[in-house]
Amino acid sequence: MRTSLLISSSACIGALAALLAALPLYLHYPIIPYLRFEAAEIPVILGFLLLGPKTGILSSIVYWIVLLLVGEFSPLGPTMKFIAVAMTLLGLWLGFRIKRAPRFSLFLGSCLGCLFRVASMSLFNYIVIVFMFPDLLKIAVGNISATLGMKFPSDVAAFAAVLGFTAIFNIIHTIISIVPAYLLVKSIISFGKGAVETRRVWYVEFLRAASKRSPQRS
Repeated sequence: MRTSLLISSSACIGALAALLAALPLYLHYPIIPYLRFEAAEIPVILGFLLLGPKTGILSSIVYWIVLLLVGEFSPLGPTMKFIAVAMTLLGLWLGFRIKRAPRFSLFLGSCLGCLFRVASMSLFNYIVIVFMFPDLLKIAVGNISATLGMKFPSDVAAFAAVLGFTAIFNIIHTIISIVPAYLLVKSIISFGKGAVETRRVWYVEFLRAASKRSPQRS
């Protein structure tokens, strides 16, 4: 039953994430418009909090596979999206493993996920811009100059600015992926308080385990 639930829920969540990615439910990052804020990552984070880390990572793999088939700029675009999501999930998982305190664990995991995501995407953008698509640097620098009026004395400075603004994009994207998912989980817990199904939510089980480990005050 648990294996069937894991596979079926991961497939559904991953497919939903891919569907959201395919729909025009996104906002362009004004500074570098070829970067987009999408709602597709929210179901994956939601699956992590509701059903646990295994569901989170399996649903992200399903999301990646579907995007490889129907996504834009395949396989590079879907692969970069998958790594961004996977690094976010890795950070969340480590946050919950390092500290058994629900709110602090979520905050720590979000920070670690953001850090891993920024680091991995900076490395990938370096490879893509330097070795694969050098013209992207001109496009990004042109957008930055047109939007913010910034001028760069050298290509190195321009490249550093592109990586910096891309890092800001990934920080914001991490926030808008995790916060809605967390609020949805909190709403589900509040709405179904006392129900058997609610007690099986992974985040609820984590809360219960954390409370049992906390020292009792006399």
